[in-house]
Amino acid sequence: QVGTIMSSMVWVLMIYSVITISLLAQHKNLANHIAMIYGTICALALASHAKTQFTDPGSIPQEAVPLASLFKQGITTHAMCSHCQTYKPPDSHHCRICNRCISRMDHHCPWMNNCVGAANFKHFILFLVYTWIGCVFALVLFSLNYFFCNSADCEFSTVLVQLVRLMTLLCICTLVFVSSMLMNVTYGIMTGVGTIDRLKKKADGTMYDSDEQPIK
Repeated sequence: QVGTIMSSMVWVLMIYSVITISLLAQHKNLANHIAMIYGTICALALASHAKTQFTDPGSIPQEAVPLASLFKQGITTHAMCSHCQTYKPPDSHHCRICNRCISRMDHHCPWMNNCVGAANFKHFILFLVYTWIGCVFALVLFSLNYFFCNSADCEFSTVLVQLVRLMTLLCICTLVFVSSMLMNVTYGIMTGVGTIDRLKKKADGTMYDSDEQPIK
């Protein structure tokens, strides 16, 4: 399954980066406490990844019924999921990959092998933040200790040079991708419109239309 492979790649690349930093510290190219800080950041990122992947994102149970508060607001018609054949609460969407309806679903993330919804959205944001910090931290370390250093203390062995070059490329690509995801998530939090709803609004040409009723 594609999701399983992609989510496993996250762990492999994170562990690879920790090994590279640890080798630099072992060869006295970095201080041990710097390597420990980076390892802690990666550990927090992987913990957030695991929490996002294995936490139920907010599946709508088969026996779900509309809340009484909706009837008090005058809402008498309710959506039904054509796939699950059950009640579909507002802001929920059916995921064809997971084959279930998810409360406040933002999107299905193959890197997590899970949907991102109401119950695991916080962990997803934490993973993005820790990953972003780790990429910036590593790039700063490499800039100071490899690219812009002419001292003999900064010289790496041939193997470490290749490891650092590869990790630098991975960090740059990851930083660009994660930065775009953070901007996307931040925009969703500020506007209250998730990724799926935003794409639907763009397709319908109603991106800038207000969902609020006019004051009479």
